[in-house]
Amino acid sequence: MPSWTVVALFHFPAIAPARLDPFAPMLRPEAELVAIRGEYQARVNASPRAAHARALHPDLPGVKGKVSLMRSTQGSDGEHRWETRVVTVSELATSDALLWATHVSMQRFYGARGSTSLVQLQSLIADCDCHDQAEFRGLDPEEMAGILIERLRAAGKPLPSYILFSGRGLHLVWLHQPLMAAKGVTGRHRAVQRWMLGPAGGKAAEIVRTSGGTRRQDPEVVAHEETMAAVWRGTGLDRAATDTARVLRLAGSYNGKSGKVARLVWPASWADVERHDFEDLASSFLPFTRDQMACIKAERQAEYDIREANRQARRAVAEATGIPFVEEKQHRRISGGYWPGIVKALDAVRVMWGGTPPEGRRDLWAFLSACALAQSEGGDAASWAERLAGPAGLPEAELRTSLGATERVLRRHENGETRDHDGVERPVVYQYSKARMLTLLGLTDVPEENLRAAGAGALLPGGVVQSERERSAERRAEAGATPLVVTVSARLADGREALALQAAGKSMREIVSAFVGRRGETSLRRAMAEAAEVPVETVTEAAVETDCETSEDGSVSSPHGSTTSIVAVPGALPPSGEPTASDTPADAIPARPAAVSILFPTLDPQGGPRTASDPGMSVGSGSRIEGAVATFPGPRSVPLASSLRPPLPAFIVRLLAAETSAPARVSA
Repeated sequence: MPSWTVVALFHFPAIAPARLDPFAPMLRPEAELVAIRGEYQARVNASPRAAHARALHPDLPGVKGKVSLMRSTQGSDGEHRWETRVVTVSELATSDALLWATHVSMQRFYGARGSTSLVQLQSLIADCDCHDQAEFRGLDPEEMAGILIERLRAAGKPLPSYILFSGRGLHLVWLHQPLMAAKGVTGRHRAVQRWMLGPAGGKAAEIVRTSGGTRRQDPEVVAHEETMAAVWRGTGLDRAATDTARVLRLAGSYNGKSGKVARLVWPASWADVERHDFEDLASSFLPFTRDQMACIKAERQAEYDIREANRQARRAVAEATGIPFVEEKQHRRISGGYWPGIVKALDAVRVMWGGTPPEGRRDLWAFLSACALAQSEGGDAASWAERLAGPAGLPEAELRTSLGATERVLRRHENGETRDHDGVERPVVYQYSKARMLTLLGLTDVPEENLRAAGAGALLPGGVVQSERERSAERRAEAGATPLVVTVSARLADGREALALQAAGKSMREIVSAFVGRRGETSLRRAMAEAAEVPVETVTEAAVETDCETSEDGSVSSPHGSTTSIVAVPGALPPSGEPTASDTPADAIPARPAAVSILFPTLDPQGGPRTASDPGMSVGSGSRIEGAVATFPGPRSVPLASSLRPPLPAFIVRLLAAETSAPARVSA
């Protein structure tokens, strides 16, 4: 009998497998599974976390303050932010926050970590990113730690309390007894931390800069820096990781950058961690001991006393003989050229406003100027108010009171106090960025070319844009040197006068005699040679810069103290009958800067030389047009040789083209 195979086909809906799966209600979302996995890993590593916390911040008598536990989390916007949880020392080892955190603060604070909330100091640290350095690349953490330990032993320096593998590099930590964060203790602790890391750049400096200039480094200091540089050479040492609010990775935490877990490398266990005496660390890592520093200070004080005694003796002799005694020039405290440039730029903004800041911005302008003065020159509220009250149009007493807070933070800055800003230790003194100052002063809509033309380019992101020629001219002007264009113009005028005398039949001896007291024979011959190359049609433009100052009542006075810069440029005379620059109406001349045309020698429209009786001319005082006085000798009423018309020399064209292309500047 044949056997039949029966095949039964069943149709199930799409949701049938889910209904038949008995484990479906137990499935969890992937995000929840990740959180559970992370919590499991944290609890597995709870033992090294607790051991690290107990070794770093033991709950012992005399321990004060709180500890900050931190970790970086990713927000809904995709940005990573640091979150902080503050716990006491007594609850640190058993806190759930210890399982959540990845970093722990190295010092103790009143609340959240910060340089101003510091309570106790108890560790020195060195953060070495040696994992990507050529000398350590490919080595195990134990091998890297062994190299550093041997270097410290060879240098005769104390070994760290423990070395932690952070997942990439190494953290070397020297623990010591807790120190209360008093002013002198904090400063000494920072000094030990700084000298322990060696010189910046890993090379000892033979010359150091001081408030009075530069001097040679002490040989003991050079030897110490060379020793520490040899210890840290090639380790990728992070010299910025020296602030008191620093946090380092917690043992047992997962490093997402390397995919490894932080762990103790040396010694063998957390129970073997030992603490040092802070004074022993200071004696080892500072170039001088306390006794040596006391001797050095005594020697320097004795040298100062000798200098002061000599100065007083010179003063007594001068007073006895009736000769005025001139005090020695005091050195100003200048922090580079940034803040002095900001001072000048703010004053240029005041001049751009008309001499006095507008209503509503006077206090703000005075405050920003005082902050810049504090950074560049120091001082106090009284000196700032005396200097800024008139330009700001504010009462001096009122301004002195409002600037008291600026003086107080400057004193705190001079005492070495700092503040914490997002984990970075920064000065407490007020520091505003260029963009912030422009926003506060309402200058964001002002075109950059206007600010640069006004002399406030230091407030712009690119700073002051100057060529090397312009910087050299400013340095010469600050030194009191006569501008080069003025010297050239005066030499050309004397050269033309000498050539005119020569054309009139005078001998060289007679021409030199006519210039006695003004120019020697060598200089006169050079002037005649240059004048022979310059055509008589040359026009010289004088760019007049006007300074505006305010009177005691706050009103703006008229421009005064005009400075004329002579720029000789080639040009042809206007056709006969057309007005020259001196005949131009007053309303046709720009107010700032005014362009004044002066002829060498000044010619009338028909081409003949003007005499002193002509309008707008005065013998020996130069050409005067609308109050602008030329700074070179005026033209003489001596006939000129009509044949002196060669082209302008190339070096004068380059010189004067650079001067005419420079932007106009308003003196602050």
